[in-house]
Amino acid sequence: MRKIAREIVLMAAALAALSTPVRAAPLDAQIDPIVAQQKQDQHIPGLALLVVKDDQIVYAKAFGLRDLESGQPVTLDTLFPIGSCTKAFTAMAVALSADAGLLSLDDHPRKFLPWFKMYDPQADAEVTLRDMLSHQTGLKAYADLAAEPGVLTRDEYIRAATSAKPAVKFRSKFQYSNAMVTAAGEIAGVANHSTWEQVVENRIFRPLGMTSSLASTFAALKTPDHVTGYVYDDAAKTWHAAPPPGTLEQMAPAGNIASSAHDMALWLQMLSDGGVAGGKRFVSQAMFDEMTAPKIAVSAQWSYALGWVIYDWNGHKVVEHNGGSEGISALVSFIPSRHAGFVFLANTSPNYMTKVGNAGKLLWPIILNESPAAAAEPTPSPAPAQTAPAATPDRTLPSADALVARMIVAEGGARALRRHATSLVHATKSYENQGVSAEVTILSKAPAMSDATEIWSAAGKKIGTVRVYFDGANGGQETTFGQNAKNDASANAQAARDNALHPLLELHKLYKEVSVTGREKVGDDDAFVLRLVPDKGDPVELIVAAKSALILRRRSANVSESFSDYRWVDGERIAFRDEVEEPLGETVTTVTNGRFNANIPPGSFSPAKSVAR
Repeated sequence: MRKIAREIVLMAAALAALSTPVRAAPLDAQIDPIVAQQKQDQHIPGLALLVVKDDQIVYAKAFGLRDLESGQPVTLDTLFPIGSCTKAFTAMAVALSADAGLLSLDDHPRKFLPWFKMYDPQADAEVTLRDMLSHQTGLKAYADLAAEPGVLTRDEYIRAATSAKPAVKFRSKFQYSNAMVTAAGEIAGVANHSTWEQVVENRIFRPLGMTSSLASTFAALKTPDHVTGYVYDDAAKTWHAAPPPGTLEQMAPAGNIASSAHDMALWLQMLSDGGVAGGKRFVSQAMFDEMTAPKIAVSAQWSYALGWVIYDWNGHKVVEHNGGSEGISALVSFIPSRHAGFVFLANTSPNYMTKVGNAGKLLWPIILNESPAAAAEPTPSPAPAQTAPAATPDRTLPSADALVARMIVAEGGARALRRHATSLVHATKSYENQGVSAEVTILSKAPAMSDATEIWSAAGKKIGTVRVYFDGANGGQETTFGQNAKNDASANAQAARDNALHPLLELHKLYKEVSVTGREKVGDDDAFVLRLVPDKGDPVELIVAAKSALILRRRSANVSESFSDYRWVDGERIAFRDEVEEPLGETVTTVTNGRFNANIPPGSFSPAKSVAR
């Protein structure tokens, strides 16, 4: 009887245990190991992570060092640059100005910036603040070349960038534009008869109690408790200090705020409570909803609102933005429906934790005590299709040697080409999507020495000089704005191929494989595809006109180049127009004059040459 009674008691206890909710481990116990692992894996010297839920700070910790040289630790009051997380503050500045009746999201920027002008007539006529803050004006993403030298004023940078040729049609595609957010920030300043900095400080920082935050990363460097930014060198297994990029001053409304974890908690509490701070409405419900409502698709998973990325996690709308550059990384994320959010700040370059969506995958299940829904069962793959018979080789294609021989004749013949040992070319260049133009001088010497110097101009003034050199063995870049670099072995090998004065005469030395692989149509011209494969590096395709044997296009990796307007110069035919599609966008180079066998001074291709502004 005692045994049965004991079993009944044990059974009752077990049933009681099943009916009692299982308590999750404390947040510290769950989050600390994740942070420690990411700190190690992502080579982060120092970081701060803070979580708010239901208007309370439920997790707040600092890890590591804010300065490796002095060994000073990160604290929750340490100031970090937050990079593009600044964009949400600029959107809020515009929203608060709209609440005050000073502007409307439907306003044209020329209402406040009379000089504002866009290249595309439709965009110039119809663009609004809403378009600018949601990156759908058509301007090329990250078109900030005009700001790089640090010479232009903020207004001049906006003039240069916004008047550039668009990359896509107006309102047709998401294109991340620092320039347009910068312009929106300037408009908020004008509407308030003030500056962007003062609007952010007086309308956002002070009312929320963000007493340490600054609208300038460079001002933060003068405070006692600020981070030093670092870039990790994987080869050397060490960090290098990285000062904030000078462009932050030109594009301040897009990325110049510095803040602490404690201050960002106040920002997060207001946001996660739907625009309410301390029980009082900080921004109107209508404007809060506008800021967090998707405006344009970024991808199949993400949309962009006003200064925020929007995506779904487990059925909840997540509102998030990251920020970063060399030595800077930050992420702010919140779920309004659950009154929860977190901020992650680190003193190193963008990493796994600051890519949109990644930190949320790790933290939201813990913060919300909610398991993500199971992924859908994968759809069975269809039965493999029957292997198609191999294509019949095109017997009408010329051999590579025959085509190259014709190309040499088309350029003037081997004898004329060998007679030319040096060249001097003057040209103009337009960075079409950047609002930057350049005066170009190119010195070349056989077999493969080169010095290409560009003097940049934007917004009506000279802004800097860039020199790319190769002395036949080693090369690099020198600038007037601190972006000097030396080639690694791979870059030097490519430079030796790309800078050959007469590459057609030595294709088989430069490339291990030279073959004709097909045909193409270029406009009305029939053309052959000549494929060049080096020992190491990316292959190159030359698109050669079937009739004239002149090179019409050159393709390699992310670069596509078109050649036209061929003219004779001292018995050699060269293209006077060169149009390139590359990561910076479209560039057009037009030769103004050139000559061969020019007298080139000794040392012209060496590094450490004086680069004049």
